[in-house]
Amino acid sequence: MEMPDKVGSMKQNVARAVASICFLIICTAFSIDSQQSRPSAPAPTFRVQSSLVLVDVISQDLKGGLPVRGYTKEDFRVFDTRHEVRIATFDAGADTRPMALWLVVICNEGGIAGASAEFVGKESLFRSALDHLEKHDRVGVAHWCDNGETQLDLLPTEDRDSPIRVLAESLKPIPFQGGTEASDEVGEVTFRKMIRLIIRDAYRRNPKPLPVIVFLHGDHTGQPRHELNQLVDDFLETSGIVFGIRDDQSAVLHFLIGEQAKIMHYMAKHTGGQYFSAPPSGYAAALEAVLMQLHLRYELGFVPPAIDGKRHELRVELTKKAKEQHKPVRLRYRPEYIPVPQEPEWAH
Repeated sequence: MEMPDKVGSMKQNVARAVASICFLIICTAFSIDSQQSRPSAPAPTFRVQSSLVLVDVISQDLKGGLPVRGYTKEDFRVFDTRHEVRIATFDAGADTRPMALWLVVICNEGGIAGASAEFVGKESLFRSALDHLEKHDRVGVAHWCDNGETQLDLLPTEDRDSPIRVLAESLKPIPFQGGTEASDEVGEVTFRKMIRLIIRDAYRRNPKPLPVIVFLHGDHTGQPRHELNQLVDDFLETSGIVFGIRDDQSAVLHFLIGEQAKIMHYMAKHTGGQYFSAPPSGYAAALEAVLMQLHLRYELGFVPPAIDGKRHELRVELTKKAKEQHKPVRLRYRPEYIPVPQEPEWAH
């Protein structure tokens, strides 16, 4: 993939600084993912409201953890329910859609371990990473609370300083403290409401950006599986991607009785994103790794065989020739989509 000089120069400057810690973070993230129980719920889906399905593909060199550049349209194959479909459009790097990057936290309810409280007072550590956004990328801030409060604290902006300031405000302690069964249920509903507020914001913009959520949270969380799957379905209607960053000292939750645990890891896995674990000194590098993956992603478009409202298995792979040129490479993307003819009711 050929990139503009300014992007290539920026990536080279970042790559050396990020590579070693990025590799460590990725290894830790894979370790965390392997510890969580595998859900029995069906895989989330991606719905489209037009004749063209856009699939964002992130490539990753498994040796160094960095994105692989240089692929062309002819290097990819796309399969809809095991039947190959023609790739109608292809974009890479700077030519892909601008992002609406959301930094998302839960309220600081008395400094609950494993949530977002670990980031209090350390918000400025993320500031340098925002300088690696492209000119037309925007950053927003959102939060939710177990008391039922949620808000888009800062709508996506091209300003790089205000998100850090607003993030610090969103993480100030509040008097409410949850931890009860009732507050947990309220928090689950509020979490879903917040995600749908972000979805609506993306739908109302023209052109529609790629919404990217970065949870700053230890992911000590759960949701009823059927509700979580519906939520991910809704989010994927905008072809969004979920990432997360947890402090490496935060508690790890392995399972919850009757619920899907570590829901943010779950959403990242099923949207083609990733969850990172890092110490404070690595916060910026973790966010830079997220941005690098997104800026060097590939966007493939194809016309679905039928607009039938049913689940379609989605698979993207490299051609044999492309595989021989870069070994080993991992591709991340969403696993399914649902072609539907109209926009969902909640988008209005």
